[in-house]
Amino acid sequence: MRLFLAGILAANLCGQTPPSTPAFEVADLRLNMSGTGPQSVVLADGRVIIRNVALRPLIAAAWTLPAAAVKGPDWLDDVRVDLVAKAESPQTPEAELRVMMRAVFRDRMKMVARIEERRESVWALSVWKGQPKMRAAEMPAKAEDAKCGPGDSTTGIRMVCTRETMTSLARILSQMGGWEPAGKRVVDQTGLVGAWDFSIEWTPLSQADDGGLDLFGALQAQLGLRLESNQVAVPVLVIDSMDRTPTDN
Repeated sequence: MRLFLAGILAANLCGQTPPSTPAFEVADLRLNMSGTGPQSVVLADGRVIIRNVALRPLIAAAWTLPAAAVKGPDWLDDVRVDLVAKAESPQTPEAELRVMMRAVFRDRMKMVARIEERRESVWALSVWKGQPKMRAAEMPAKAEDAKCGPGDSTTGIRMVCTRETMTSLARILSQMGGWEPAGKRVVDQTGLVGAWDFSIEWTPLSQADDGGLDLFGALQAQLGLRLESNQVAVPVLVIDSMDRTPTDN
C-alpha cells in the first residue's frame, strides 16, 4: 500500500482521520449474526462489499497487515460484520478504499489504535541458494492489477500469481491457512525488488500422508525461496479501545 506523507500517515495509524483523508460516499456497516459460513471480500470499481468477515482479519486488511499483527480484545475473532460501501469514483484505487475502511472503524465503532514495533517470532522469506526460480514481470500500475489465485492441481493446492511483489507474497502466506503454523507472520527478507510471475503447488497438512512437497519444500524447489524462523522487529496495530457493536447507519 502506498504510504502518505508522515503527518497524514501518523494520524491514520492512530485511528484519527485528518480532514484531507478520503472517505466513502456511502457506507453501511452492521453485525452479521449468521454464524460461521460463507465469507466474501470484494474491493473493486470504487466499491467495498464484505460479507460475514470477523473484525480482526477485516481490520488487518484495512491496514494491509496479517491478522496476527492486530493486537486487541479476543472478541475481534468472534464478531463478524458486513460492510457495503461506495466511493465517489469507480476509479478509486484499492489502496485508497482500504484507507476509507479505517475511517469507518473509527467513526462507527469508535476505534482508537496505534502502530508500534514489537520483536516477534516470524517466518523470514529469503532467496534459497542463488537465483530465484521466478520470471520478472512489469510492476502493476495499480495494486489490483497484481493477482494471485487458485489453479488446477494434481497434488492438493496450486497458486498462480502474476505481477506480485515479494512483500505481497509474504502477506499472502501470512494470511493463508493449511500450513504450519498458520497465522504466524511471514516477513519479506528476499531483497528482491519489482514484480514477479510464478506458480507454486504443494500438499496441505491435511494430506501430508499422501506424500508430495509441503509448502516449505515447494517454495525451495519451485520458486527458489525459503522460510526460516527468526526474531525481528515488525509493525503491529494496537487497538486501545473499540466498541463491539457499530453505531446505526
